[in-house]
Amino acid sequence: MRKTVITALFILGLMLTACGSTPTESAPAAPTTDSATETSTTLQATEAPAAVSDNSQVLFQIVKADGTTFDVTLNAVKALPLAQLQAEGKVEEGPYLSDVLALAGVTEFTEVTLTGSSNPATLTFEQVNENTILDFNNHGTMKLSSTYIPKANWTKDVSLITVK
Repeated sequence: MRKTVITALFILGLMLTACGSTPTESAPAAPTTDSATETSTTLQATEAPAAVSDNSQVLFQIVKADGTTFDVTLNAVKALPLAQLQAEGKVEEGPYLSDVLALAGVTEFTEVTLTGSSNPATLTFEQVNENTILDFNNHGTMKLSSTYIPKANWTKDVSLITVK
């Protein structure tokens, strides 16, 4: 039992060390007195940025036709006007897909493909209009909502939009 605990602590220490930053010549590492102090310092350093950057987190990425990418953040999406869409008897709410694409400078295209945790969807330029929005869901991501696609086939947890 004792050997298992020691092995587990050793592995945990290795994992925490791998997560920490490596010292550079311009910023020497501060001396540590024991592994408990090192673990505490590493945890504080990795936890702080997550709390600060909550609203600037990247929701998904847009890959433009020229191959460049654009990260869409929660702040950017929240700044867009909200639209409502009635689909299969339920009101969905979120920004127009065309407004989200405009964040990346995309206004002309032939089609866009949305991928996420389910059902990739491809829409033509003509379908990216007032009948297509990105709806906020209950767990911090967005889903496609469109009258052009049955609700059962909407892309959930959108992670990538590819423009052609």
